[in-house]
Amino acid sequence: MPTKVPQSNSSRAAGKPEPRELAILRLIHSGSHYSRLDLARRTGLSPASITAIVRSLIARNLVTENEGVSSLVGRKPIPLEIRADAGYLIGVDIGSFYTRIVITDINGRIAHKHQIETGIPEGRVRVLRRVFECVHQAIREAAVTRDSVLGMGIAHSGVIDTETGVVLSFPRPGQMSEWKNVPLRALFEQEFRVPCLLEDSVRTGAIAERCFGLGADQDDFLYIEVGVGIGAAFFFDGKLYRGAGGKAGEFGHITVDENGPLCSCGNNGCLETLASCAAIIDAVRVALDRGVDSKIRDLAGANLEKIGIELINQAAAENDSLAFRVLQDAASSIAIGLADLVNLLNPRLIIFGGALFRAAPQLLSDPLKRIIKQRSLEKSALDAELKVSPLGAEAGALGASRMIAGRALEDLYDHALER
Repeated sequence: MPTKVPQSNSSRAAGKPEPRELAILRLIHSGSHYSRLDLARRTGLSPASITAIVRSLIARNLVTENEGVSSLVGRKPIPLEIRADAGYLIGVDIGSFYTRIVITDINGRIAHKHQIETGIPEGRVRVLRRVFECVHQAIREAAVTRDSVLGMGIAHSGVIDTETGVVLSFPRPGQMSEWKNVPLRALFEQEFRVPCLLEDSVRTGAIAERCFGLGADQDDFLYIEVGVGIGAAFFFDGKLYRGAGGKAGEFGHITVDENGPLCSCGNNGCLETLASCAAIIDAVRVALDRGVDSKIRDLAGANLEKIGIELINQAAAENDSLAFRVLQDAASSIAIGLADLVNLLNPRLIIFGGALFRAAPQLLSDPLKRIIKQRSLEKSALDAELKVSPLGAEAGALGASRMIAGRALEDLYDHALER
């Protein structure tokens, strides 16, 4: 059955048919080293047509052949890919604690990565100045020429308007006015003079998963990220679902306890107030302030500011009752919310990213799986496979760089036609 050519953030006029060569170029870029035969099977075009298109793309210096592998039954089909030296993409993930930057080739291979503390309490102006300088530094250290940078993707954990490239708000204490209606995409374009796109950081993590991680062979999956906040992203039929206003995925703001703490969104008992990394750390600090005996105090050297998710999980692994209980309570709250999603969407795969599950992947087994089985319909619970993302902390930045790749690929194609 013919495969749909992947959609991208295109600058072409809406409704205008895309050149067949560009469509095949996108398919080569999206695939796992597709051969000519693979392309014919996936598009429904004849082998002769595919051969002619590929020959043209190679002649335009856009596509290259990987070395074929010989076998006893003859030569295997030759895989194709976009020329790795065609240009570079930059991904920037501005998080509440850390900003992560990756520089990748057009195919998504990381050539350089860097991490700095964001310093959110210092205010937006100083944060952006620091991030800009860090990107410039990364470009220098990667020995990448400015002309070879084709575009930049920016991920931010605030409320994003992707169409205008504006951060509408950032629901963190002391940051609502700092990050209200900030034209972040335009600021990056002004600084770096390359095309930029802005997206929610959870969605860019899901994009990375779809292209490079556990979702690479899955058209439908849920991506749940638990860090300072909690968010979700959904892929349906191979497409990222954004919702009518582009705000889908606010999993952290579903109510799991009507009598729970007040959330920054104005509601009580949102999942984010009970199960985010910030909530877990706050719960531990409150308990220690009240005199609860715990190994966490010793591990932190009596400095409660040093307490993080990794340290709490270390204490739990050493049978510390406070650490174990706080982590279990958070995971139980997440599972209660997930049970509703499992019943509603009947997903085959749920991928977990973010600091909590990187530090404590064992939470998937118990209590998450157990509670989902208790609260979901039996068949839906059995259908859902739960896995922790293998991509690590730079997933959001990697997905941001991939997000701009479609636009960069189109520009490369247009420039090749002009030569």
